[in-house]
Amino acid sequence: MIELRADEPGYPERLRALTPLPDPIWTLGDDAAFRGPAVAIVGTRRLTGYGERVGREIAMACAAAGVVVVSGFAQGIDTVAHRGAVDGGGRTIAVLGEAIPTFLKTVRTHRRALVPRIRATGLLLSQIREPFGARRFTYVERNATIAALADAVVIVEAPLGSGALITAQDARQLGRILFAVPGPLGSATSVGTNTLIATGLARTVTSPNDVLDAIGARTVSRSSPHLDPLVLALRDGPLGLDELAAQLRLAPSAISARLAPLLVRGMIRTLPDGRVALML
Repeated sequence: MIELRADEPGYPERLRALTPLPDPIWTLGDDAAFRGPAVAIVGTRRLTGYGERVGREIAMACAAAGVVVVSGFAQGIDTVAHRGAVDGGGRTIAVLGEAIPTFLKTVRTHRRALVPRIRATGLLLSQIREPFGARRFTYVERNATIAALADAVVIVEAPLGSGALITAQDARQLGRILFAVPGPLGSATSVGTNTLIATGLARTVTSPNDVLDAIGARTVSRSSPHLDPLVLALRDGPLGLDELAAQLRLAPSAISARLAPLLVRGMIRTLPDGRVALML
């Protein structure tokens, strides 16, 4: 872990837009993630299948275009964004609301398995000194840092009162481009994003290219980044073995063989009812 002060080489220039300046910050991973274009993708912890799919698609499109994905590594949309970035072969910055050592001691389940993958090409970042743990105000500070590190901020799903809406406000104050993903009418998780769009505070996301075009990123193609067809089949929700076999026109035994490496890599999980789902 590296302690980095504002007057030292390598301190991220984008953070100088913040007042007060986060000084020092601590990082763990590859500081090359500070260079180049970046997009923040944030949202609710209580995501829907729709939010999971859209968040992942935007993150993977960013990875394909060489754009760093920034998020807060909370459960839900944040984790989807980080996972989508690394699954797409890209870089990601996870901004924590607590000290890095404290986070590493307490993080569990699928987020723990994601930590080494983030560190391999991206980094963990915190402005909280060890052993200070997470508090409400540390998450508020973290939200501003997420917005500052990005050229554009995308709110995927956010109910009223969501911390993601604080990040949206920070983005506007810092002059970052703000996007929101429209959601179904009546969906509690999309009340915040729909309101941002309706009031003209955020641009509407109709595809990942809306975001990439806004920051001048060059896409590899105008289609989704390459994924295993099995993973693509699961984007809209969990499926059983027979359903996957029918969609992909393969024998169930062939599907089982292809599921194994994806399970090992942490890209999918098996549900109690036997269906297979993408990991959050």
